[in-house]
Amino acid sequence: MVIQQQNNLSTTTHNEHLHRLVITDEAVQRQQPVLAVQIGYQLDPGIIRKDRPNEDTVYVMQGKIPSDSPSTPSTPFLLLLVADGMGGQGNGQLASRLAVQSMFEYMTSSLYPYRRSRESLLSLLSASVQYANQIVYERNQQQQTVMGTTMTAALLIGSTAYVAHVGDSRFYLSRQPAGLTQITRDHSVVAALVTRGDIAPEDIHTHPRRNEIYRSLGNKASVEVDVSTVQLVAGDVLLLCSDGLWEMAPDHQIASILAKPMPAPTDTAQSLIQVALAGGGKDNVSAIVARVSTYKCEDDPLFS
Repeated sequence: MVIQQQNNLSTTTHNEHLHRLVITDEAVQRQQPVLAVQIGYQLDPGIIRKDRPNEDTVYVMQGKIPSDSPSTPSTPFLLLLVADGMGGQGNGQLASRLAVQSMFEYMTSSLYPYRRSRESLLSLLSASVQYANQIVYERNQQQQTVMGTTMTAALLIGSTAYVAHVGDSRFYLSRQPAGLTQITRDHSVVAALVTRGDIAPEDIHTHPRRNEIYRSLGNKASVEVDVSTVQLVAGDVLLLCSDGLWEMAPDHQIASILAKPMPAPTDTAQSLIQVALAGGGKDNVSAIVARVSTYKCEDDPLFS
């Protein structure tokens, strides 16, 4: 059982600013400073595709995993999803929405107190993506359609981000002084060419096969899911985005914006969208920005 406190599913332009706490049970019990996360997201249809269905879907959810003991507080979590659909004629939008809806339903029915180890949470994330793939694949078989979607997901519990990924949407970590790191690996033809040394990294934006991905949801009955973890520290900035952002905005521009202090993560997300539009806006653009800081749990009414 999961107590769902708030969720937001969107394929339209939004200006949402959410404040979330991501904490450990031990920190609450000892009244220690814990990690807090502020989240904002933005979507834009782009310039070239502004009159077509937006194929990007983003999802932000806060919930609590109930405790298995009356003396132990429940555990807050955050689920962040970005899916970029493909298929045309509205099928891309349907694919991304189906995948996101299926994934969060699977997650929220499967998060239990006894599934708290690193391995079990990564396994749960992977299974959730597999389930979403199954739903989209079965819809393709039933309706004789050819639609698919990427999926990049982050489950934040305690001081850890559990990441699952299929396709070429991305998860970035901005941490100073190291700068910007791409956590996920693109499942695209051009990324494979870069790995093999056949082309330079900067060539991915102009290569004739830049829009081809070799792994997505809905194409086959099963899919391989990449999973990883990131240990969070105060000052981190997380970014989940579709390729409509990173194809139009070079990493150095993304890094500069994420490192810049702004009033709210929504402002950061909007700045990223504007850079993508200025770069051509050739695709739908979506971005979820999460800023990590410290917070004293006794100062928040949630824990009073």
